[in-house]
Amino acid sequence: MDKTAFIKIILGVLIGGGLGALMGYFGKCSSGACPLTATPYRGAIYGAVMGLFFAYSFGLTAVNRGSSKPDSENLVHINSSEDFNKLVLESKLPVLADFFSNSCPPCRKLSPVISALADEYAGKAVICKVSMDLAPDLAAPSSIMGIPAVLFFVDGKEVERLVGLRGKSDYVAVLDGLM
Repeated sequence: MDKTAFIKIILGVLIGGGLGALMGYFGKCSSGACPLTATPYRGAIYGAVMGLFFAYSFGLTAVNRGSSKPDSENLVHINSSEDFNKLVLESKLPVLADFFSNSCPPCRKLSPVISALADEYAGKAVICKVSMDLAPDLAAPSSIMGIPAVLFFVDGKEVERLVGLRGKSDYVAVLDGLM
């Protein structure tokens, strides 16, 4: 666990405990059976536990959204129609184009696979990521209906399409078939 996640969890426990103690102090339960409002101490304990669960579930997922490994230097990022035309449609090498969005969990899971393929096929194929966040106008001409969508091009023409999250071996099989 990294330092940021640890701090988020500690803050969640402290805030939850403080709110639980306040509820226990001001929201006195007449029977004494209510866990949060019976006493400030009991409220602090329940609040801290709830704060821990809240911080753990939201804190860690927010920290781990991106890939822990940086993208390959061989990976080409396409953020405009001009880049797409020049780097994909005019390429002399076979092209794998990953259409993705940063808000798409399967896309984020596919990212390290695409990065690894960029290293493996350096000089033999162009491996690129096409951002639907920065270049949404590329979705219609490429008939992108769902992401992640990985399109394969040879001489500027689409020859294969894999939609959804697939295993690395599926992408390798297509690329090897294009070589």
